[in-house]
Amino acid sequence: MLDAFPMSRQKQDAVQCFLQTLSSGSRQDALLARIARRGHEGLSLAAAVRETGLKQSVLQPLIAALVQQKQIIQVGDFLLATDAMQKTREKLIATVEAFHKANPLVGGISKEELREKLGLHQTIMEAILAQLSRDKKAEVSGEQVRLAGRGVELKDEEAKAKAQIEKAFADAGLKVPLMKEVLDKLPVDKTRAQKLVTLLLRDRVLIKLADDLVFHQTALQGLRQLMATQKAKTPKIDVATFKDLLGVTRKYAIPLLEYLDQQRVTRRVGDERIII
Repeated sequence: MLDAFPMSRQKQDAVQCFLQTLSSGSRQDALLARIARRGHEGLSLAAAVRETGLKQSVLQPLIAALVQQKQIIQVGDFLLATDAMQKTREKLIATVEAFHKANPLVGGISKEELREKLGLHQTIMEAILAQLSRDKKAEVSGEQVRLAGRGVELKDEEAKAKAQIEKAFADAGLKVPLMKEVLDKLPVDKTRAQKLVTLLLRDRVLIKLADDLVFHQTALQGLRQLMATQKAKTPKIDVATFKDLLGVTRKYAIPLLEYLDQQRVTRRVGDERIII
């Protein structure tokens, strides 16, 4: 019966060469062939032991020699052929570049999305990212990856909308408007508007205290200063006094007090707060 999916001549030759190396090559050559065959996935030490039937103590000198000869790279418990590592590095850069072009309003691609696109083990991807960071080819900020020197690219109307969002919340102080009211007045569509808000939140220009409560960072700085002034008068404050002091409703007062608790500006004791 004929094979429904016959191998190409090139693939047949590669398989034949691989088998020939295993049968007549040295242990080192055979190990290199096994590693190269795994491409970007790499060959784990445990898999190397299983495939070769050799103990790890026997494999280690072979691995060390291949590393010294720069034919392979060891990443944690994984072994990769040097050319596979280079190709994977290039593919990673191209993937991040494509993400930047498709998402100009997003600062970078998440590590998880990048790993899934490339089909990489996390250990291998982290090693490549560390290498690219050292070479100043990429930048990693938390769980976000971007090419070095690349950031958000705003069109004129997007820059205008971003400034408009910031001004709306800066002018409002602690009596902030609903986000929907602000976004409805922008010269950009809703999707881009939401991304601009995400940028402002990421840069800590805006700070979200609840789903529908977002404050400008200068307003919250002013609140901390107000608490310092209040402490000079009395170290204790309750919700009613806080509301009167700020001129806000309970809807705003409770999240703001919880924020001050989190920032260790105040400490809740029963129904009151102690200004620290």
